[in-house]
This record gives sequence, C-alpha cells and structure tokens, in this order.
Amino acid sequence: MKILYLSTWDFTNEESDGVCKKIYSQIDVFKKKGYDVDFIYIKDGKIVYRDNGKQKIAGKVGNIKKTPAYIKLYKSLKHKKYDWIYNRYGMLDPFYYRVLKKLYKNGARILIEIPTYPYAGEKPKGILYQFMFWWDRKYIKYLKNITERIVTYSQDDEIFGIPTIHVMNGIDVNSVKPVINVKNTDTINLLMVALMQPHHGYERLLYGLKQYYDEGGLRKIFCHFVGDGPERILYEEIVKACNLEEHVHFYGMKGGKELDEIYNRADIGICSLGCYKKGIYWSSELKAREYLAKGIPIISGIEVDIFSLIDKKSLLQFPNDGSTININKIIEFYDEVYKESHRTVAKNIRRMAQNYIDIEAVMRPVFNYLE
Repeated sequence: MKILYLSTWDFTNEESDGVCKKIYSQIDVFKKKGYDVDFIYIKDGKIVYRDNGKQKIAGKVGNIKKTPAYIKLYKSLKHKKYDWIYNRYGMLDPFYYRVLKKLYKNGARILIEIPTYPYAGEKPKGILYQFMFWWDRKYIKYLKNITERIVTYSQDDEIFGIPTIHVMNGIDVNSVKPVINVKNTDTINLLMVALMQPHHGYERLLYGLKQYYDEGGLRKIFCHFVGDGPERILYEEIVKACNLEEHVHFYGMKGGKELDEIYNRADIGICSLGCYKKGIYWSSELKAREYLAKGIPIISGIEVDIFSLIDKKSLLQFPNDGSTININKIIEFYDEVYKESHRTVAKNIRRMAQNYIDIEAVMRPVFNYLE
C-alpha cells in the first residue's frame, strides 16, 4: 500500500525539533507495518519530496511563506497516485486545498492529523498571519468533501464535520536516551525545552521563583531554558527585573550530546503553563512525552492526557490560568518523587512511557482504520 506523508512543517532545525523527530518516528512505524511511504516536508526554504527513495526539490518557499510553494507542489503531484494521504495539517489556502483535492481525485483516501485543536488560539499577530487565518477559515468547510477522518489528540468526536480517530501524541521511546542523573544533593533543577511561545507561560514560574526568595526561601532552585522563540526576550527581561540571574540560565538551541548533558542535570521537566491563552484544557503535548521518555517527572499547567490512564505520581499539575506558580508545591513534589533514587525514578517513568506513549502504541487506532 502506497502512502504519502504530507507535511508543511519546517525541518531546518530537525536535530533539536521534537515535532521533526515525531514525524520521522511516525514514518518509521508506517514502514514497519509494511507501507511504502513517500514524504514531503520543508527544509532550508525548500519543499523536499522523497519519492520512491529519491529526494528532489519540489519548489522554494517564498517571502510570503508557504503559498507559492503549494503552487509548485501541485505541479509535482498532479499525476501521482497514492492509496492514502496522511497529512499533518497546515493552514488551508486555495493552493494547499488544491493539492489535497487533486490527490483525492487521483484516488487517494485522506487522513488529516491536527496536532492542536482548537488551534485558533495559536493565531499569531500581524497582517500576513491574519490573512492566512482568513483563508483557512474560508476553505476549512471544504475539507469534509475530501477527508475521511481527522486524527486528533482532543476529545472531539467530530471536527469540521468530519469524524475523528482518537489518538495520543507519541514518540519513539527507544530513540530517546534516558537521563543519567546520580546526584545526591537537594538542589532542584527545572528544565524547559521549547520554541518559546506565549502558551508556554513560563513567566508564571519565574514570578513564582521571585516570590519564593522574597519570602525567605532557602532551597536552591535553578531553571534551565533550552531553545529560542518570541518569548525568550520577555523571559530574559523578567529574570533581570527580578534579580534571578543566579537561578536561571538560557542555553539557546541545543541538540545531540549537548542537549543530553543538560537533560542529565534535570530533575523535573516543565511543560506548558499558559494553555489558557489558547483556550486549551486538555494536553497531548509532545514535549511531555520527551520528558517522560527521558525518565523525568513533569509539571504542567493543564491536564495531560496520558495521566487519565495511569496514576499521577510523576505529574504536578497547576491551575490552567495566569496565577503565580507556588514554588513550595514544587519542592514538596520533588521531595515526594525522589524518596527513591534518581536512577530508580528514571527507570520507572521510562518504563511507563514505553508502555503508553511509544509511537507504535499510540498510532494503533490509525493502523486499525487503514486496515
């Protein structure tokens, strides 16, 4: 069976981008199941088309983002025939919809994965993005004419008038190196690996840290920020204004061994704390999966789907609002979790990840539908 995995995600920083790793793991699982998979993605300003094992450039992404690329992509695909299209959703415009419609008319059955729903809360500022969202709203109503199912991490039974397949976000756990943390001190290291966006809400944590020390807190707590993004400047300004420079370190983009070394110092992974800004109340966040696969407990500002299936001893959940994070609760959580050694905790959390959030397990509902 021939499948085209169609993505408009940018793979330029694929070594440190969790979404890129997740997409590769999905493709690997499709192949393990016996499917013949072609792949389309964006990298270094170009559309890359892996067709029958051969890689070619299908077009360049222009200054007005992806629209010109879709026009060129259409030309590359207009005579192609696939049994299935697995499309990781990118906002619709007339040209993107035209690509999907042509593949459908050529005989393909289409599944569309929407990683975040509702996604309107992610709408960026600026005239260009407003225009893109306007096109998306205009063409979204036509999706039901060509799409069999929406693959979603949400609890919705129908999206855009299309029945859903419920899955959870997952990763290839075996490709993630477990942490090696054998420390014996009571210092707490909090790790945030992210392309820093408003919904990450890390200002809640920074203001909480300031309040903790203003009130005489003595525990040594350090925040490690890995990644870049539009909110990094805000976080750096807060750190400076709150005199937290001794407690917060910004590493920028890291990957490979450098990132593994930072993980090995981490005690707790911090997930999104600002999902209320997007109107999201249920999380299948990819970064949570990476933390758990590494073997570290997590803190979230929203309900995390996986913990509806297992006990919550490796999760500390705060309210999904803009309130300041209570650092004393983090200390209590750390002390409770690490009554056992770091090595034992990491081993137990990673075993749970392999059982529940490995990519092969979470994609099973999709395979059941394809078959």
